[in-house]
Amino acid sequence: MKKSAILFLFFTAVILSACGNNEPAAGDVTPITEQPPTTAPTPTLMPTPAGPVSGAAVVDSIQINILESFPVQINVIARGELPDGCTQIDDITQARQDTAFNVTLTTIRPADAACTQAIVPFEETISLDVVDLPAGTYTVDVNGIRGSFTLDMDNSLQTEEPAATAVPESGNQGVINGRVWHDECAVAEDGDTAVPSAGCVPAGDGFIADGVLDGSEFGIEGVTVNLGEGACPAAGLATAVTDAQGDYVFTELPAGDYCISIDALAPENGELLPGQWSFPQPGGAAEIGVTLDAGQVATGNNFGWDYQFLPVPEVDLANCINSLEFVEDLSVPDDTIFAPGSEFTKSWRLRNDGTCPWTTDYTMVAVGGDDVPGPTAVPLPGPVAPGQTVDLSVTFTAPEEDGVYREDWLLSDPNNQTFGVGGLASEVFWVKFTVGVPEPTPEPNSAVIGGVVWEDFCRVIDGEPTRGCVEIEDTGVYIADGSLNFNEGRLSGVTVILAKDACPEDGVFNNSNILSTTITDEDGLYRFPNLEEGLYCVAIDALSPANVDLLIPGSWTWPFVGTGRIGIILAPGEERLEVDFGWDYQD
Repeated sequence: MKKSAILFLFFTAVILSACGNNEPAAGDVTPITEQPPTTAPTPTLMPTPAGPVSGAAVVDSIQINILESFPVQINVIARGELPDGCTQIDDITQARQDTAFNVTLTTIRPADAACTQAIVPFEETISLDVVDLPAGTYTVDVNGIRGSFTLDMDNSLQTEEPAATAVPESGNQGVINGRVWHDECAVAEDGDTAVPSAGCVPAGDGFIADGVLDGSEFGIEGVTVNLGEGACPAAGLATAVTDAQGDYVFTELPAGDYCISIDALAPENGELLPGQWSFPQPGGAAEIGVTLDAGQVATGNNFGWDYQFLPVPEVDLANCINSLEFVEDLSVPDDTIFAPGSEFTKSWRLRNDGTCPWTTDYTMVAVGGDDVPGPTAVPLPGPVAPGQTVDLSVTFTAPEEDGVYREDWLLSDPNNQTFGVGGLASEVFWVKFTVGVPEPTPEPNSAVIGGVVWEDFCRVIDGEPTRGCVEIEDTGVYIADGSLNFNEGRLSGVTVILAKDACPEDGVFNNSNILSTTITDEDGLYRFPNLEEGLYCVAIDALSPANVDLLIPGSWTWPFVGTGRIGIILAPGEERLEVDFGWDYQD
């Protein structure tokens, strides 16, 4: 055999040996080389695989899209995060109860998998079953994240040919919706300690609702929501009123920037007060800016409202205290004259200054004095929490005989225990009037309110108070006595406010309620002439820009300590010229 052939066969054998399983075939001869000794690997025990791990997906946001079709199709885009590279969305279920859709996303993770420990975002599109739904507003909950949508008409095919309807100018019109809800936080008192309920969070020196809409909290009906164009603050484009579930909606909106807001001080939203916003800005303004894309449904633009006195906190009814404070008469001032047989309504404003919440099982009862024709027991119209005021009214008929009449009233608890001012059954509130021939009817709009604003003088010199000072409840602190003396100075240039209806508890007026302002003259006098009969509030805001440099630092001593406002009931043609205000300057 030729040498070249021998070399060819040798290399062929080597190549075949390298490509095989390293074991020589029978008959082959391979060179043997010495190898270093090796140690056999120690076998390891593998853990028994556990079952797959299931859980609920973490959803951060949802977007509800209404498709241009009929019947309408609605898709919900859920976005969130998976905890690692092995976890996946496992199942998506949906259920509907009445107007509420509940969508659940679950996850699954293989057992004993080696996973990348990195957050993985996900996006899932869920088609809701909305065929044959009646018109209305519906809520959608995806793993705790809520939104809503509105069907303007029944979502079912017509069996008969429908009448022609107007076609929208653009199919890219968007929707903004949301909910106004009662964000609940009740704070009870245990001695000097405040005891907040679940749903409260600390805020300053007190507590506020937590701003989280949960399944047990209800929407607020009848709230007017404002829509403005552009960045907040903006309004004037449109308004919407919340429905029975607290939902509102703005439709047919082109793409752009919008501002949604609610003015709690607006007259149409008067049922909100007293209280404060807990969401979107705790204790702040109710404004949400929205940038709307073409055809987008911007959902979940919610507002949380924390009523000051609701819900009524739970207390130990066996050990709480019933007590009331008389705030003011709202109608029929004492000695009003009525013709025999005429009907009139007397109204009082009372404050619950005890620790027991008043319920509708509490009753206002007549307890003495003259027997005036009318009811002798009137249930409270609603719950009244400690610290809250309530307006109570009784309609009477004037007796047929002339004379002066007075009937005394108290409150009664569910155990028929009566109580009055300061919790005492002896401290009543009353209605007092005269039956006779009324005086001639005065000219319309001829009533007057006026008075003087004076410096109520008090000084403490070398630890000794001057004449005209009184001590505040054994504190060693002295203020002026609230009495107008001839030698005390009058304050000119002070701005006085006249508003209709009762004075606000917090001293903040709706602009629509302010009728007029005037400035005290060089003698400290002011006048509001040409008034009709009715209920008014006269007030001086010491912190207003007009008064702050004139009055601060200091405090009111009259008509009430620390309060520069008073309610006045004017009879036709009446002149009330003693509505004075005393101010004690502080050094």
